[in-house]
Amino acid sequence: MKYKLKSSKGWVVKNQRPEEFLLGPKFYYSDEEVERYSRSSGMKKAQEKIAFRVLKLLSIPEGSTLLDLGSGPGITAEVYRSEGFKVTCLDVIPKMLEKAEAKGFACVLGDMRNLKELFPKRKFDGVVSVSALQWLKNSEDVKQLAEGIFFVLKKNSPCIIQFYPKSEQELKDVLGIFKQAGFSGNSVTDNPGNPRKRTIFLVLKKTSN
Repeated sequence: MKYKLKSSKGWVVKNQRPEEFLLGPKFYYSDEEVERYSRSSGMKKAQEKIAFRVLKLLSIPEGSTLLDLGSGPGITAEVYRSEGFKVTCLDVIPKMLEKAEAKGFACVLGDMRNLKELFPKRKFDGVVSVSALQWLKNSEDVKQLAEGIFFVLKKNSPCIIQFYPKSEQELKDVLGIFKQAGFSGNSVTDNPGNPRKRTIFLVLKKTSN
């Protein structure tokens, strides 16, 4: 993501990622890349581990409805379903959703910045997202996402977002945008002292209408 940041403090990721030089996920996830992603046992294991952590942070009862943003081929959604949740998958890549749909999930093709238009009357018990938010390019995109999630969530419902910020300052900026949109909450960092294993979550709650 590109921001007009304050002087950066704390950790900074030095390696360049595809999200930084490509215009969006459509330019990275070709049909061949989707197939590779879907078949990767390493990717599946990593995504499942994050999904179980998301559920622990989510802390809502079985049977609740979840909207999985940037769901990809449904790897994380399978974990949520296995634990008793009713999952709707949203992704901007048609081939990804073909994979998720083949697993029996309700799927919506669309951009996660457009949640108000995609779900004008539907509300969810929780919103989750794994490894997707970093594709947004600027603070205005994040603002649109935050306002959209707020719109589709029921009152007092949680939102857990795992993503890969470029720096500690970017993490603070993104969290600030969500709070400005009406959320309460904070960030949680697993393995904070190990850059390779560091995993970051926004743990948010809609506390007002």
